[in-house]
Amino acid sequence: MEYQTFRGADVKEALSAVKAALGPNAMIGSTRFVSSDQSSGLNQSYVEVLAAQPNGRATTGPFSRGVHQASLGERKVARKPQSRARRQVEHTAKGISELEREIGEQPYRPRGQNDLASLEQELMTLKAMLQDLHDARPPKEQAQALLAGLGIEGALAKELAGGAGRGRKKDDSSLKDWLRGQVARRFSVSPGLINAPGKQVVACVGPTGVGKTTTLAKLAARARLDLGKSVGVISLDTFRVGAIEQWQRYADLMGLQTAIAHNPDSFRHALQQINSDLLLIDTPGHVGKTASDWPIARCLESITGRRLDTLLVLPAWLRAHDVESVTRDYDGARPTGLVATKLDEANRAGGVLHSAAVRDLPFTYLCNGPRVPEDISDATHDALVSAVFDR
Repeated sequence: MEYQTFRGADVKEALSAVKAALGPNAMIGSTRFVSSDQSSGLNQSYVEVLAAQPNGRATTGPFSRGVHQASLGERKVARKPQSRARRQVEHTAKGISELEREIGEQPYRPRGQNDLASLEQELMTLKAMLQDLHDARPPKEQAQALLAGLGIEGALAKELAGGAGRGRKKDDSSLKDWLRGQVARRFSVSPGLINAPGKQVVACVGPTGVGKTTTLAKLAARARLDLGKSVGVISLDTFRVGAIEQWQRYADLMGLQTAIAHNPDSFRHALQQINSDLLLIDTPGHVGKTASDWPIARCLESITGRRLDTLLVLPAWLRAHDVESVTRDYDGARPTGLVATKLDEANRAGGVLHSAAVRDLPFTYLCNGPRVPEDISDATHDALVSAVFDR
């Protein structure tokens, strides 16, 4: 069987040349992407197809079905014209499918320098095709795709991307800048929480292992060293191994008043014993399913005569649906603010925004590591946007 070579700027053009010369049932031998010599300064590429006469047999080449269907399509009644974006999506998707099939049919052999250059060109072509698919989508869908990459999903992603198509450019850079502004406007912050005058109580609640004790130790150090306040600690975390010993070490280093409470009665007694400017409350994770299993809410309700701020502490790497579930577990403590911890361990931090969206809570602090007191900062809009978008 004698094969002929056909070339085109893309797969569609090359196959059209095959059909025109050999008919719709031509045998396709191989298809490849070819790049011209880049040293000449003409970085052009084309598609090369080897094809032969069908000799009366049905075509079996990798693109024969597409050619045959294209031939049949010409005989049908003209259909309603498709939109330019839709045609571009279908054309790009077809090219990707053909490229994947071609790559899958290549036998394995060690690659030389020319082969690596060819592979690089194929990958660049595939990347360009994927970019074409992305660019053909409406701005709102592009915005939602960008948000999904940041960990922002579902209803919140739809809300933030809602106005993306109103007179805005379609490139990712402008969309990302616009989304940064959307996040800054949508979420509130409450920096400088422990700077408030008068007697103050700050309690941290949240799952086990999210960094509640470390966050409180950072706040204790800032209050003592930077603000010159007297600081006391009541630990209700009597379940975690080493929790009490950890607070005793912090107390020795920073000169803190400490007390241990096992239930609401001993907690009220500890409140009467500590009369510091800032009182910090450490709590265990919510291990039960009912209020009686987790008495922390009743302990916090007994605080009177002092300003109370209850902070829900969540790690930045939590996914959106997990954040919403965890937030519901701590509704009984009536949190007034959020702390995002472990930013140094998160590849994307958008999931933690879902907790703020569901409960309309402000962010108070952002923690970027375990060091006391260095790895904590006030939550400002710039810091929050950077934490979400600049991972």
